[in-house]
Amino acid sequence: MKDSLLEKISRLLFIDNDRCPVCKKVLFAKDAYLCSTCLKHLPVNDGLVCRRCGRPVLDHEVTLCKSCKSGQSSYVDQGYVWLRYEEAAERIAAGFKFRHQKTLAYWTGRQMAVGVMKQPWVKTLDVLIPVPLHANRLAERGYNQSEQLARGLAFELHEKGISVGVDTESLARVVDTPHQVGQSAAFRHQNVKNAFRVVLPQAVRGRRVALVDDVMTTGATLNNCAEALRAAGAQTVSIMTFAATVG
Repeated sequence: MKDSLLEKISRLLFIDNDRCPVCKKVLFAKDAYLCSTCLKHLPVNDGLVCRRCGRPVLDHEVTLCKSCKSGQSSYVDQGYVWLRYEEAAERIAAGFKFRHQKTLAYWTGRQMAVGVMKQPWVKTLDVLIPVPLHANRLAERGYNQSEQLARGLAFELHEKGISVGVDTESLARVVDTPHQVGQSAAFRHQNVKNAFRVVLPQAVRGRRVALVDDVMTTGATLNNCAEALRAAGAQTVSIMTFAATVG
């Protein structure tokens, strides 16, 4: 059946997600994936940050966030966080995690690249590895939002002269862990313990890897991924995260 004239006009006028995920304003093709007002007021993490994981901190005398101080990010070398996990970031994450807005995640990865480019270690990277989903969760969602973030990042970095690939094969989530939203730090750390495995160690051995993820709360998921990669011989493990809670 041929598309109706209304459907054709709609595709010309509206983009894939059709509304700003933050304020719900209708978006037209001339806009990006957020309206101009919400884009301007995003809670960019450009203040005080943890010197290891990049999480926002409030005290200028604090050099490590609570998680890193306690050793919960002990396998991570350095990190970058684009946004503070406030209401706007929470709504964007909900869009690409729970509302099937795959292209929103890719666009978000491209926006993250502006801040990532300012990190002195980015030019030393060999590969981006998105935090994997278990096969069951991947089948349910249809895509891995962290992979889309990584691909958007890689595209934009390439445009700026830094060619770094995206590896979705070497790291696997071998335990189908339950959702962690609203769970305690203790639960989160136990939940992801031994949940990840490097299945292609030859692909990461001696390489400088950056893990890409959506939201960092306790850092348990990223640290467990980093631990598996370091055990497989990765030279360094950095992290790039869409948003993180204040630590």
